Amino acid sequence: MDISRRSRALLAPAGDNWLSRVYLAVVVAATGFVLYDAAFVSHPDASLAAVVPWLLTAPLSLLYTLLPDDVLSGAPTGVATALYVAGIAVAATANAVFMGVALRRIRPSAPRTAASA
Repeated sequence: MDISRRSRALLAPAGDNWLSRVYLAVVVAATGFVLYDAAFVSHPDASLAAVVPWLLTAPLSLLYTLLPDDVLSGAPTGVATALYVAGIAVAATANAVFMGVALRRIRPSAPRTAASA
């Protein structure tokens, strides 16, 4: 079994049910709003919009807070943004896989029976 088949099998629960797809769509919309807000809206004070995707992808995204302060404060803006988006993507994918697996266990697919004549 090659790596692409393994990764597809591992990530299949993230996209084969409605709950995971809706969750990923909400996370993508929230992250898109944050990127739009950071790029095009000027604020006299700091915006807390960037917190919403982290709360949506908790608990895994909270590991991001364990990074040393030097990683983000000394990084150029593009690198900090890339780390932000990558952290959200990894956490959201892991949460979506977990939701898909949990949904499969709660509602296992009914066994298919042959149609009786």
